[in-house]
Order: sequence, then structure tokens, then C-alpha cells
Amino acid sequence: MPETIAIKEYGWLRELLEHDLQAVVPVALVVERFPCLSESERNALLITRFLDFALPYRTVIVGGTTEERMQQLLDALADLLVQLHLAGFFWGDCSLSNTLFRLDAGRLVAYLVDAETSE
Repeated sequence: MPETIAIKEYGWLRELLEHDLQAVVPVALVVERFPCLSESERNALLITRFLDFALPYRTVIVGGTTEERMQQLLDALADLLVQLHLAGFFWGDCSLSNTLFRLDAGRLVAYLVDAETSE
């Protein structure tokens, strides 16, 4: 992704981590350093820690799902949004695709994955 966006996302993920909010943990930011490229042309790679036992929503619902499981999925996303909102965090690209889910004590818990459009 563009360097400026990657730096911003890395910062937001670090901030979420410091506030114990449910998000992937940033591990490293790798930035292209070619003198011939302007700052706006450089790309970067954001590396996050693997979230054990987490699944994308498509995997959670593959092969069909129950109404109860779908409600759990939506409730988990709503819970995450409330936590973020109460912390003053705006998630500009909230979607099921930008979220990971994992079972915790029989219920689904949502984790933010993509923070590049956040404020």
C-alpha cells in the first residue's frame, strides 16, 4: 500500500493495542527506500501478528449457517463498533471483510483488521 497510508494504519493499530481494543497487533512496517521515488510513489508493507483461531466471516458461514450464528456474527461486529466509538475511534471502512472473528467462551468476538481509513 502507499507509504503514507501504511504509516497511518500502523499508528492506529498501535494506538488500539495501547487501549486494549480488539484489533490485530502490528509487528512491523517495511518501507521502500528508493531515492528515485517521491514520497507519494513509495510503497510499504504492514505486518501484523497472526491472530490464533481467528477466521474471516466467509469461513464462519461457509456451508450454510444458522440464524443464531448470523446474529452472533452481527452482535460481535456491533460490540466492536461500540467499543471503538466509546474510545473515540472512527473506523472508516467498517465491514465484515475487514474483521476477523473467533470463538471465545461459546460466543463470537470481532477484531478490527483494516484501519487505513480510520480517525
